[in-house]
Amino acid sequence: MKQTLMGNDAIAWGLVHANVDMVSGYPGTPSSEILATVQKIKQQLNLPIYAEWATNEKVGFEVAYAGAISGKRTAATMKQVGLNVASDALMSASYIGNLGGMLLISADDPGFHSSQTEQDSRVFAKFARIPVLDPATPQDAYDMTRYGVELSERFEVPVMLRPVMRVDHARQIIEMEAQTHFEPKAGQFQRNVARWAGVPRAGRLRQGHEVLERIAAIEAYNWEHHLKPRFDALTGRSKLLILAGGTGYAFVQETLADLKIEADVVQIEMPYPLPREAIVARFEAYDHVLVVEEPYPLIEEDLAHPKLYGKKSGTMHRIDEMKKEHILIALQKLGYYTGPNIYEAPTIDLGFEVPERPPALCPGCPHRDIYYAIMKVFKKKRSIYPSDIGCYTLALSQGAIDSILCMGASVAMASGFSLANPDKTVVATIGDGTFFHSGIPPLLNAVYQDHRFILIILDNSTIAMTGRQTTPERYAPSVDIARIVEGMGITCHEHTYSHEMQENIDFLKKIKTIFESPEHHGPLVVRVRQFCILDTERRDDWIPNLFAEVDPEKCVACDHCTTVYKCPPMAYNAEGKIEIDPFLCAGCGGCLDVVCPTDAFQLDQLKSSGGLFEE
Repeated sequence: MKQTLMGNDAIAWGLVHANVDMVSGYPGTPSSEILATVQKIKQQLNLPIYAEWATNEKVGFEVAYAGAISGKRTAATMKQVGLNVASDALMSASYIGNLGGMLLISADDPGFHSSQTEQDSRVFAKFARIPVLDPATPQDAYDMTRYGVELSERFEVPVMLRPVMRVDHARQIIEMEAQTHFEPKAGQFQRNVARWAGVPRAGRLRQGHEVLERIAAIEAYNWEHHLKPRFDALTGRSKLLILAGGTGYAFVQETLADLKIEADVVQIEMPYPLPREAIVARFEAYDHVLVVEEPYPLIEEDLAHPKLYGKKSGTMHRIDEMKKEHILIALQKLGYYTGPNIYEAPTIDLGFEVPERPPALCPGCPHRDIYYAIMKVFKKKRSIYPSDIGCYTLALSQGAIDSILCMGASVAMASGFSLANPDKTVVATIGDGTFFHSGIPPLLNAVYQDHRFILIILDNSTIAMTGRQTTPERYAPSVDIARIVEGMGITCHEHTYSHEMQENIDFLKKIKTIFESPEHHGPLVVRVRQFCILDTERRDDWIPNLFAEVDPEKCVACDHCTTVYKCPPMAYNAEGKIEIDPFLCAGCGGCLDVVCPTDAFQLDQLKSSGGLFEE
């Protein structure tokens, strides 16, 4: 059956058609739609599938892994930086192995489109000594998902599927099973203490030898079932051989067709483990072997040969995502193309500069008001603002964030900043999802080590940045941030977001007074109850429908609203006065109080009363 599917949707269908009935993971672009689509398929077809978001990637991996140990077919989903969090469990799992098939899906993000690093999950697979599959298209993603589960079961080891963003979010007409005959395996844990609970030294040394034997067997399997048939099919029509992995294969095919160049091309579907000797023996018939892969030179390093060219030789780009232009330039360097760069973007002179529009928080987002209030109370010259990973990161545009490292780091970095800068007030911010993910251990550390800082937990009861996935407290009332904080022996100060800015400022002034009092010691924790403007289940209970307009006589073009408050509907008009775009304004009313130094913002009586919408 043919279906037009996004890559992540294709992976979800691949899991279902592979009879995977346990899927656990943590959201993160570009992987988030995989588990969400499995949940939709589950509801649509009424399938007995466990498909739930875990509190972090390590937990998600461990849930799925236990299912695989019990003989079920399972999957864990995450993005590449989430694999860092799950890596402790992964490294041991590769030694122990599994009975049912387990697919570890780690979605990479070459080009830093939504990630703090460009790390290559294929390298992690090599580090863990597990096989990795590298799809070039959504069709590959569907096929390799099913195949990866089978491969895992055959060799009793987790298998990684490594799609990149351009595979995850591309759409393609793919061939898939017309009918879903879902037949999951029954879980049946078989007690085997020597395997499942092997301990150093003897137990793990034995498993270490098994890992080496297993990876050698998979290497041979890779040659016989994948690489040898592809090499045998080559025509020898050129003195150039191209080894392409992932999206590189698709880009190579298109580039060669565009430039009308002949070359032998082999798709590297399983970049680790590679049978080096067998591959290198085929280089004899060629003058040059070009490796096209992203983002790291994994294949190039493993095959290391005088005829090999790629990133390490300076022939291919070394950072940023794949483009046909990079392949064209490599062909020029090797002497196989002498024509112009047909992919170079033309320079167009518009006669004026187009101003940049940096990312900003959504119109009506309560994060904006809280950050504005923080800066009003805790002045920048006397404060440090560490923050975390979430949509609140966009408060960077307000100048309200000084540091971002990784999930949960705002809390531990607040400890470090407070120790290194005792003359500054450290005000850290973290979202509720990130707090559950990895913010609790560093707060516990700060409590027992008596580190002095303020932690503000922005609790909108959703993981907003990656698609508004659920947080533990949203549907489990027994899970409560305040009780978790108080369980550490400290007070959790509560505040409910108000569209009246002065109320937020007054609350934070009280917090500042408490923090600076001689009686206070250790971290001071604040939980701000708020909402996400895109959360259709809750936003109507919070938005007051108070729309603003500007009194042009009072506007002095001071830039305060466009540089510090930073709400997208606000922009200068032809007369040099601020205007509010009525199509963007959410009616939150946040700017009506305090924000403008000259009180130029005033209530739009007609729109706020609904008069504009009456016949």
